[in-house]
Parts: sequence; C-alpha cells; structure tokens
Amino acid sequence: MSSKLVKKLLHQATTQVANSEHDVGGQKRSQNTRFESIPRKSTTKVSKEEMMQEHVQSLLRLDNLVQKYSSSTAKKSFDRHSSDLKHKQKQKLKTKTGGVGNSRSSSSSFSQKPHEKRFDKERVKRKKEEGYFEDLAKALKKAKKNKRKGKS
Repeated sequence: MSSKLVKKLLHQATTQVANSEHDVGGQKRSQNTRFESIPRKSTTKVSKEEMMQEHVQSLLRLDNLVQKYSSSTAKKSFDRHSSDLKHKQKQKLKTKTGGVGNSRSSSSSFSQKPHEKRFDKERVKRKKEEGYFEDLAKALKKAKKNKRKGKS
C-alpha cells in the first residue's frame, strides 16, 4: 500500500474512535453502554462466474497500473543485465572447453574423453585368425552350393 493510503485509513479510524466516544449532544458516553446493532445491508449471493469476472478485472487493472507507472529505464536496465549475464555464461562455456591445462587434473580435456584401448599384439592375432576362419567358412559354403548345383 502507498503511504498516503495508509495515512488516510489511520486518520479515518482515529476520527471514528473519537466520534464514538462522544454522542450527539457532545457528552461522553459511559463505558458500560452496549453497542447498538447496525442494520446490515442485504447481501445477495455472488456466483462463481461473477467472482471470477471481478478477479480478472482487478488483475487487468493491476497490470495496466504496473505498465503505466513502470519506467522504460527500468526495462532497459533489466534487458542490459540479462544480456550481460548471457554473455558471461557463453564466455564460461568457451573457456571450459578449450585448452589442455593440467593434464593430470580430473577436469582436463583428456580425462573427459572416453577410454581408448591400447594396441595389443594378441588381440590383432585373434582378429586375423577370425578373419581367416570367416573366409574359410564362406569358401566352404560356396563349394557346397556349387557341388549341389553340379549334382542336380
């Protein structure tokens, strides 16, 4: 709330208290007198649609007031700060990916790469044998097919 509105409400409340202490003739009321019942206005039931409509209208009024009283310099400042933040984040990403740095560190680019198997003579020997046996199996299948075609 604005300070003017708060002051106005406080002033109204204090004047009501001062008025209630004195009755119409200007004499002070006694402390023991009971409050007179004030006739209430008849309240009608408000449907949910009407409540929702009032709520929407109040939100629209609030939004319009915010747009009216917010300055363009504040918007520019916010945009400038957000673009600076994005720029800094991009620079951090660039510096993080580049360079070898300390190769023994867990954050070095070599430690981030997947492990590559080293050269092993026995593995190469097994692959050659597998290739040899695969070629031999293909040749045998081919010979078997040719033998069947020759008998038919």
